[in-house]
Amino acid sequence: MDSCRKYKVCIVGLSGIGARPPLADGNRGMGALMPHTHIHAYHHLPETSVVGVCDLNEDLMAETKDHWSDIFPDLQGFTDYKRMIETCRPDLLSVVTSDHRHADIVVDAATNGVRGIFCEKPIATTLADADRMIEAVEEHKTVMSINHTRRWMPVYREVKALLEAGAIGDLKRIMVNFGGPRAILFRNGTHMIDMICYLADAAPAWVFAELDEGYEDYWPYQGDGGRNPDLEPGCSGYVHFENGVRAYYNGSKGLTPRPGFELTGTSGWMFIHEKYAEIDQGNGIRTIIPEGLTHFDSAATIREIISVMENGGETISPPRTARHTLEIILGFLASQKHGNTRIDFPLDENTV
Repeated sequence: MDSCRKYKVCIVGLSGIGARPPLADGNRGMGALMPHTHIHAYHHLPETSVVGVCDLNEDLMAETKDHWSDIFPDLQGFTDYKRMIETCRPDLLSVVTSDHRHADIVVDAATNGVRGIFCEKPIATTLADADRMIEAVEEHKTVMSINHTRRWMPVYREVKALLEAGAIGDLKRIMVNFGGPRAILFRNGTHMIDMICYLADAAPAWVFAELDEGYEDYWPYQGDGGRNPDLEPGCSGYVHFENGVRAYYNGSKGLTPRPGFELTGTSGWMFIHEKYAEIDQGNGIRTIIPEGLTHFDSAATIREIISVMENGGETISPPRTARHTLEIILGFLASQKHGNTRIDFPLDENTV
């Protein structure tokens, strides 16, 4: 291994954002450049070296290994993630499998000495699985970050700082609108709900919701990890947070609403686009364009994980906050199942 590449990395799950080739001009979503794939992010970080890749699809695994072996000369390919972890002894592990497969991989990785885990969103598809993951990483002091990407985007970080400084007074309302075929709860929906939680800065207390027509009996999760968006519902929902903030979520699969977040405080409002925001503090609308990056990628997440591994602290997207996001999603499903009624938290999956 190149001596400057200090941290050994393994990746589980090679389709999609795991290792697919990026578009020439970057992958775009909601008007912003989207993250590099995990393997491209590690390539851009001189301190990391990918030593193992794993996928159940043996052809995809072999193709990925062949493509990247010149860059990562120690790269090995596997179809069994347990064997990969045992053989390669990685410092860092990317978990890029289908949502319902995250838990066992994370628990096994933490138990077997992996120091940092970069897990795709949502954290899991059941609270029981999320709790197993959290228990394992906390017991073994494993640093873990969930890839809710907007937490690293400059515009959202700037808005968060303005909220904390009281730029629009006390935050009272959050409304998010977005549409398109992937405006579904366990895909792009988890990003939007997580950002609601990030901005509200409190735990959710209760929810109610209505799913798209045709998904009236959608409990439990019935998707396939996002490959077929028709298997997952869009949703309109309401979240009441413990600090009194009220949030309105509108994910419309069949519609194209104006995308973005509208924040209302006691002395002003802000509207967040993906690259910039607008603010009105009572003296006219002002545009906020963060300095520096206008795009974001997974490398920022990985660098943060490494920093916490070496210096302590917590990532900006830890598993316990990702659990709040999952609880809201499942609360929306439970509300639909019980006639669009209010669902109080903590949610008990066994009684839904």
